[in-house]
Amino acid sequence: MPLVDKMKSRVALVVGGNGGIGSVVTRRLLGDGMKVCSTYNKHRNKLDELLTGPLGDELLCMRCDARNKDDIREVVSNVLLKHGRIDAVIFTLTPFLRNTRILDLEWTDYSEHLDLQLKAIHHFVKSLKEQIVSKGKIKFIVLLSEYCIGRPPKGLSHYVTAKYGVMGLARTLAVELAQYGCTVNMITPGMVDTPLLDNMPAKLIEMTAYENPLKRIARPEDVSNIVSFLASEESDYMNGASITINGGSVIN
Repeated sequence: MPLVDKMKSRVALVVGGNGGIGSVVTRRLLGDGMKVCSTYNKHRNKLDELLTGPLGDELLCMRCDARNKDDIREVVSNVLLKHGRIDAVIFTLTPFLRNTRILDLEWTDYSEHLDLQLKAIHHFVKSLKEQIVSKGKIKFIVLLSEYCIGRPPKGLSHYVTAKYGVMGLARTLAVELAQYGCTVNMITPGMVDTPLLDNMPAKLIEMTAYENPLKRIARPEDVSNIVSFLASEESDYMNGASITINGGSVIN
């Protein structure tokens, strides 16, 4: 059976769906035939483009401050009310990056990243507790960074610290939620060509591409291709895995 036919009855929740990766993931899952709910906080321009497209009827957009557990509960409640279940949850959230050395960082810089990533995953999982314990079989897909497997760069301590925390949480969730039929997998991309890089030095981006064996940084589509697989039934036996997408810049 074609993948699109298999996915038609499945429901995905993309957390951070208006982002550079999140919007492409949303488009890909819609193209796969899934019904998709994508969250946004301040802006929804990319999601509006998808809403007016040929697959817009299968897309639900909801505002959500992922640091606010009440917003998260409302999103989950509305998706369950509309579709009855959620088959895949994809976490694509990351604050804008500011290249700042450790000695110039404040704790608020760290907490911004920790709240938007770790706290968000915690509250989404808690909000889905009823479906989880009833063996509702949810696939959780979490975006990490290749900095979790290679030497971290200077100036991104707050970002890297949060990603390591997310990795630890994802791994423990994979162990604990497996008894309910849920899986938790991670995608570990290198530098991805999205607006998230707008505050990064252009020379750093250029050098990263030059030093990559494939001579480019990742595209959002490189990530969405793997999300598509992990959200499908084809990945049912994968759990606790981390798939690296970096063109070979770091080989684990």
